[in-house]
Amino acid sequence: MVPVFEAGVWETAEARPLVMVVNDDAAMRDALQFVLRLEGLDVHVHADGAALLSSRDLPRTKCLILKDRLPGMDAFEVLEQLRARALSPPAILLTSVASPALCGKAQAAGIWKVLEKPILDNRLVEAVADALADHHAAKPT
Repeated sequence: MVPVFEAGVWETAEARPLVMVVNDDAAMRDALQFVLRLEGLDVHVHADGAALLSSRDLPRTKCLILKDRLPGMDAFEVLEQLRARALSPPAILLTSVASPALCGKAQAAGIWKVLEKPILDNRLVEAVADALADHHAAKPT
């Protein structure tokens, strides 16, 4: 059954997709969590890649939002660790400078979308919604 989202509410609490946010800036984590929860998503936040990788909810993650530069390991190293565990939810990379080199590296790493900060308008919410729809469509029924 495909989860249905209408008027800001998922049809069941279990249908709410889990989005994991990894950002070392507490204010940014809180802001992203607030915005995504307003959209009816289940959101867990982490300050670094190690915290994400130790989350027991990691296998049910439907989308990742990662800051490119993180303490300990960067977003690309986090994704490598996930892939080693056979986990590959769509990932959205947040960066201050979306240079051609970074975008190329992101594409090679399988990152779904790169968003340059500041994230204006509704770009993040739209990117998450598109990633969730695309990820669900790619799964066999």
